[in-house]
Amino acid sequence: MDIHDLPELVLVEILCRVPCGKFIFQCKCVCKRWLTLISAPYFIDRFLRLQSHRKTPTVRTLISRNAEELFNRVSLSEVLTPMLKRLESFDHLETEPVVVGTYNDLILCCDSLFDQHNYYICNPYTMQWVALPPTPTRCYDIVRVGFICDSPYYEEDDPNGHVIQLNAKFRCKVVRILPPDRQFVFDHDEYCFNFNVEIFSFETGKWSELVVSSPRGISYDYLDAMAFSYNGVLYWSGHDYGYFLVLGLDPFKDNSSTSTSSGSSNGGDIIDHKCRFVVFAMPVADHFVVECLGVCGGLLRMCDFDTDTKTLFVWDLKRQDHDYMVKGAGELCLSKHNVYSFDQDMYPDDARVVERLSFDPNNDDIFYLYVDADVLMCNIRTRKWSKIVEKRKLNNFYFFPFVLPWWPTPVPSLPQHAHQLAHGGETSS
Repeated sequence: MDIHDLPELVLVEILCRVPCGKFIFQCKCVCKRWLTLISAPYFIDRFLRLQSHRKTPTVRTLISRNAEELFNRVSLSEVLTPMLKRLESFDHLETEPVVVGTYNDLILCCDSLFDQHNYYICNPYTMQWVALPPTPTRCYDIVRVGFICDSPYYEEDDPNGHVIQLNAKFRCKVVRILPPDRQFVFDHDEYCFNFNVEIFSFETGKWSELVVSSPRGISYDYLDAMAFSYNGVLYWSGHDYGYFLVLGLDPFKDNSSTSTSSGSSNGGDIIDHKCRFVVFAMPVADHFVVECLGVCGGLLRMCDFDTDTKTLFVWDLKRQDHDYMVKGAGELCLSKHNVYSFDQDMYPDDARVVERLSFDPNNDDIFYLYVDADVLMCNIRTRKWSKIVEKRKLNNFYFFPFVLPWWPTPVPSLPQHAHQLAHGGETSS
């Protein structure tokens, strides 16, 4: 019997046993019947239930701004790099787009690192992408940008994985914190209590321009450009004299009444009291430079590495609850603080370049260092280390988490008027 003659229910059971979702998407190209079948909610639900029953592990990896995978675990660079080149050709960009944010398997990229005006969201495994309308403001600096969804595309409703809930109407937001205007500067160090923020919503297909207040004065230059999503909030790490800071923003509380789609707007003249920053501040010695290295074990992990003493300092933060409060912590509080001393022979004292890279997204105890073009893997518990990559040149040391879920996340769709704006057309308001 030919496979095309099989009853639909039998064909579903066969296709659902394809090893992973990215191969399933390739099966959509076989014929219209398979395309319709694989796109049906029943098929997706059945496939996810089988993965849950098998306890199929979720694969996580790390990618750089240049779309380079730190370790070739899912061959991401092999599909992402050609896709970015297609974007460059399709939209006639001057350079290949750079990665500026991720959420699970969705990637936010931009036409330039320093002049971020045109953004794209893509899924490299489904080869889907969408162009956002141009930002209202052109900024010739590295803006603080973040990308977040209010929920994953699917989730298990109970610990045993018996119920799979599809979130087909999940919402996505892109957030830009712009350099401060002079009117908000209150001293020569440019510490600000209010920031111009632009938030793009896929529901409206428009950028909202807001002025968002902070409970603490913050220097924009001391904020990291890279944001992390944690429990529905975007966080940027930063530092001040004697403190490390974490600036948080829930973009799903933005005030849509100040939205605009292009050009200038008066939205920046009014402080939005519904959308506010929260700030966590922890006192540290002045020589510390603490950065966020992502979410580990359900906690937001902050780190500093002393290259001279080969010592790693770790602060794990969690969402504030009623049992453990830290004064001034806002929505975050300290969960635990640990100090790890590494083997003094791990690298020579005269090493020219020593840079912290990241924790392993699949193992919270594994920490990676870049030493003179070599990548070292260190276990913070056992103190064992090994050189896993030799003589590899890295162009930057910032890596974004990338998750390959059981089923690929569809790229969110835009309203028709937003599609026209994204491709240089005009639309009536």
